[in-house]
Amino acid sequence: MTPRELVIAALEGHTPEKTPLTIYDWNMGAITIEELEAAMRQPSWRRLLDRGLSVRCHCPIIEAIEHGVEYEVKEVRKGGDVYRIETKTTPVGTIRKATRNGWHHEEWIKTSDDYKVQQWIVEHTELVPRYEAYERAEHVVGDQGVVIVTGAGNWQHRTPAMSINIDWAGTEQFCLDLAAGVAELFDLYQAARKLFLEEQRLIAAGPGRYVAWFENLTISMLGPDRYRELLASVYDEAVPIHVAANKRVMVHYDGALRCIADQIAAAPFHIIDSLTEPPEGDLTYDECRRLWPEKVFWANINVDLYYQPADKLRQAVIAKRTRAGKQAFAFEVSEDLPTNWQTSIPVVLDALEDLA
Repeated sequence: MTPRELVIAALEGHTPEKTPLTIYDWNMGAITIEELEAAMRQPSWRRLLDRGLSVRCHCPIIEAIEHGVEYEVKEVRKGGDVYRIETKTTPVGTIRKATRNGWHHEEWIKTSDDYKVQQWIVEHTELVPRYEAYERAEHVVGDQGVVIVTGAGNWQHRTPAMSINIDWAGTEQFCLDLAAGVAELFDLYQAARKLFLEEQRLIAAGPGRYVAWFENLTISMLGPDRYRELLASVYDEAVPIHVAANKRVMVHYDGALRCIADQIAAAPFHIIDSLTEPPEGDLTYDECRRLWPEKVFWANINVDLYYQPADKLRQAVIAKRTRAGKQAFAFEVSEDLPTNWQTSIPVVLDALEDLA
């Protein structure tokens, strides 16, 4: 089986001849399809691809056009630091975001009025299909992996509550405002939910089999009740749109999940992406399999294991695969790329070859 066939077998819930190891395109330093094509030709990556590493290409097939928004970006140097400041000006107000030396410094939403501005932006956003991007991505990836469809924003393609949490307000502001019941947060949520569902209908009408939502859920900051209200309800409405179009949906859950295990079991999505055992997560793969026998696991190997001696890494990979089973299971490099990837990834590939 080709690397592509191995991954697809796992994602369809079947048993591949060999458990595949895939890598996110941006972990190869590739954001655009042109960058991915170049990366796949680099000798260091080519050696690993020839040994069986599979590429996971993320392909946004929707463009979001924010009408009536004046966007400005500038860099400011201050005290040895570099600030990148983005500003969006609308008829109802202005919001801004800043990074310092590439790290989060200031989020878009800081006040209740900022929620109103972001809501106005959402309500004046046009979604335009860019389906032609998929054919190009398939051509580049070929038999070396799979193309995963996303909406506008690519790795920021999430359900509404997680967009507010991660992309707009930031975790602290989101949690405080959620606990306080800030009305403007929920108004934005409803507007974003409407746009999200519109986007899913456009994605469903387009090419591709697999759709990813990058939830990056931290359940301790949300809780089971809010999960049910803000996330599970969206899954119940949005996943059937894709099922009707013969697509399968994955959610990126790399953290603790035990307290919502029953809700995950009932959720209609097909694949748990970046599923990670302790200490990042709080469930082992055999526990996950008992809890969610119908789900596919696209599993992330704890990044600290890559820095262990080769034999210890090898045994850890074998143990994880043993706990998970061979059916409906694949490994991936979906979080941080280990700095020693050129020597550690071959250890994982060899272990999977031996397990086959």
